[in-house]
Parts: sequence; C-alpha cells; structure tokens
Amino acid sequence: MKLMSNFKLDIKRFDKQFGVEFSRYFADAIITLKPFVENGLIIMDESKIECSQTGTLLVKNIAMVFDTYKYQHSVSKKTFSKTV
Repeated sequence: MKLMSNFKLDIKRFDKQFGVEFSRYFADAIITLKPFVENGLIIMDESKIECSQTGTLLVKNIAMVFDTYKYQHSVSKKTFSKTV
C-alpha cells in the first residue's frame, strides 16, 4: 500500500485502480483511524490519507488498521509482526 512506502494514499486513485469505493470498503478502518487524526499523526479527508512528520514514525501502526488478515486471525491467537 502506498501509505507504507510514500506516507500518503490518494483515495481517488485507489478507487480507480481497484474498482472499489474506498470509504465503503474500509469503513471500519476509517473509524479506527480517528485517534490517529486526533493525535496529529495523520491528515485524512475524502481524497487522501497522509502521515504527518511524527506519523511517519508510526506508519506501520497506522497501516495495520487496513490488515484484514490480521483481524480475521486474531481469534486464533496467532502472532504476527508487532510494533512497539
């Protein structure tokens, strides 16, 4: 995902590239991102998600909200990569 490599994601481009409506497909993730916005770690609007300078240090934590595989297996107690 562009968020991990470029510290920003163009939502309109994502919609076109993958043929889905980002805001619907990731509705739960968008809600989960609100604390990151409130703490100044990301700037988010209907067209983009962008990490602040401090947010770039926590980009893995931010991007993890989009990891559906992680959440599907959280019940089974499997461990995936962790962050500090």
